[in-house]
Amino acid sequence: MQLTKYSGYILCATAILHTTVGLIFGWSTLADMHQSGWFSSTIIHGEMNYQREAITWFLVTGFFWMTLGLTLQTAINQGFSLPSQLGWNFTLIGIGLAYIMPESGAYLFIVQGGLILFENAKRGNSISSKVT
Repeated sequence: MQLTKYSGYILCATAILHTTVGLIFGWSTLADMHQSGWFSSTIIHGEMNYQREAITWFLVTGFFWMTLGLTLQTAINQGFSLPSQLGWNFTLIGIGLAYIMPESGAYLFIVQGGLILFENAKRGNSISSKVT
C-alpha cells in the first residue's frame, strides 16, 4: 500500500481544519475588520493591530496549504512520488511547532512528513522521481 497516495488530500484536510479553527476563534476579530471596511483594516490609528494581522496570516496560511495540497495531489495522480525533502521539511516544521505550541495541530505535519519519509525509504528513493 502506498502511504502517500492521498498526501495532497491529507494536507487539504489539515488546511480546512486549520482554517475552520481560525474562523471560529477569530470571528470577532474578522467582524471588527469588516466593520472597518476591510481596506487597511489591520492598521488602527497608524499602528499595526497584531490580533488582526495574526488572523489574516492564519487564514492565508490555511488557503496556501489547500493550494499546496491540491498541487501535491495532482502531481501524485500524474505518477510523481513526493520528495524526501518534503517529508523532512514537514517533520521538522511539525516538531518545531509542537515544541513551541504543544496543544496545536503541529502533530499532523509530523505524521504526514513521517509517512512521506517512510514511503520513500520503503521504495529506496531519496529524491523525487516520476514513476514509469
